Amino acid sequence: MEGNLVLDSRQNRLAEISGELTSEMKFFGGLLGHLDKGGTFLVRQQDMGSGHWELTSMDIEMNGKAVFFKTIAVREREVYSNFRQVPDGTTLHQALTYLQRDPNVQISLR
Repeated sequence: MEGNLVLDSRQNRLAEISGELTSEMKFFGGLLGHLDKGGTFLVRQQDMGSGHWELTSMDIEMNGKAVFFKTIAVREREVYSNFRQVPDGTTLHQALTYLQRDPNVQISLR
């Protein structure tokens, strides 16, 4: 694997990590599966203020095989933006109500 790390030296934080599989990656000699050469990933995070860091984007593309020839195909791209701080002491219920009233906010509860 080859890749890059970007560090925020002022806060000693990892700001970005990216990489590419330069050869096939086997799990337990290939018995449990493998990831194909060429898979890529990029993950970024940034300081939202006051030293609070959040994930801002993630882009992953990997292919391979798992046990019993099950195909692995991961293609995920997520971008998070428009972060806004709520007042201190805001309850979860109050935050959800605030989000539901804002037409520009997309809510994903997992």
